[in-house]
Amino acid sequence: MQFLEDPRGGERLWRLLSGNNRPLALGSGGRRSPQEELAAVRRLAREAEPALRRDPEGRWRWELAAQDGPNVRCPGVFSRQIDARRAFHRFTQAVELAEVTSGTQREQR
Repeated sequence: MQFLEDPRGGERLWRLLSGNNRPLALGSGGRRSPQEELAAVRRLAREAEPALRRDPEGRWRWELAAQDGPNVRCPGVFSRQIDARRAFHRFTQAVELAEVTSGTQREQR
């Protein structure tokens, strides 16, 4: 799990990358340490069912949210609901093996 610090002091973001460096999930870090955030995401992935949402164009994505955080979302969209479910399953497997890393967000131009 890569935590990205905003050099301008904005919100800390994170992303979970697959073995081939493709994003599996995105989220925003709250006030917890990166290790605490990773533990909270793991608990949420084990205990919660994803919300599968369809956008106006008919594409599917999954989201997870807890009342006190964390909020986790799929970085991509899928043409079929089953593909969104499979992507969530890949996330739940990968988050169990995740380690914490850090980086810096690039400035948006």
